[in-house]
Amino acid sequence: MPRLEFSGPDLGRVRFAIMPFQETLKAARGLALPATPAGLAGWRHATLPRLPAAARPALALCGAHSRHLPDFLTPQPPTGPLTFDDELAAALADPGLPVEDDTLSFRSVLRTPSKLVEDLLAAPDRGRRALAASFTALHRAVLAADWPRLHAQLAADVAGRARTAARHGVEAMLAGLAPGLVRWSHPFLEYAGPPAPDHQLAGRGLVLVPSMFLTDAVHRQLNDRQQPMLFYPARTAAEFWRDGRVADGRLAGPVGEPRARILRLLAERPLGTGELAAELGVAPSTASEHLAGLRRAGLVVTTRSGRDASHQPTALAWSLLDVYIG
Repeated sequence: MPRLEFSGPDLGRVRFAIMPFQETLKAARGLALPATPAGLAGWRHATLPRLPAAARPALALCGAHSRHLPDFLTPQPPTGPLTFDDELAAALADPGLPVEDDTLSFRSVLRTPSKLVEDLLAAPDRGRRALAASFTALHRAVLAADWPRLHAQLAADVAGRARTAARHGVEAMLAGLAPGLVRWSHPFLEYAGPPAPDHQLAGRGLVLVPSMFLTDAVHRQLNDRQQPMLFYPARTAAEFWRDGRVADGRLAGPVGEPRARILRLLAERPLGTGELAAELGVAPSTASEHLAGLRRAGLVVTTRSGRDASHQPTALAWSLLDVYIG
């Protein structure tokens, strides 16, 4: 197994990121590769017929090789939240990115370079604009409507692993990152993949990026110009696609579906009653009624500052989320 080698400062520089454009890339690979990733067959069967023609170039690029993409498509990971449009612009609108060099490296591993690859080399600016338009069409057709649900799963994964790191240490969190695919043995993080020389993090740390479309693999982004990244399966990914619904459906049994959704939203960040109502698409009075029920059950605590109220899960609620969401 390939290995990432941690030096002294690296454990303190491990962080997480949620990257919507990278999820679009992973979704495109799930649709384009000949072998369907585990658990995605039903989603792929339902999605392919409704793909617009404009999305096909992006799909062809992501399916051209099972393990590689041009590095410029995965720019420096953000330190804060980014929208799909923000991240797409960071990947494709920066004139300083070495598009030609990255594309040449990518072409060298392809048996048959696609027209889009040749266009990127012949006219990088025009090729990037075409690619941005294609990825936008793909995202709108495949991810945009489901992104709130997918983001909730990713945010819960990050929150759960951050709690593990806070309670038991970063090494314990790394040891449980993706059993069977990732193994921690200080100072090495081994991950499933073809043989490769050890990669020294050399004090740059590591960005961990959960994915709902990686169900049985890990991907890495390792180059000299950005912080190393490791993409891994979110804990609920396999069940999400197997059930064909949000994995917190199991939590609806104990607390009811609307209140399960509220707990999932509050697991991402504290919210006010009006914000929750907007997320749920219900009247503030309805959200307030559900919150009152959750407070009576000891699952939500509310803090007030003047006329503003902020709600967040209690320790009991986190225990439920750990059990039912993973």
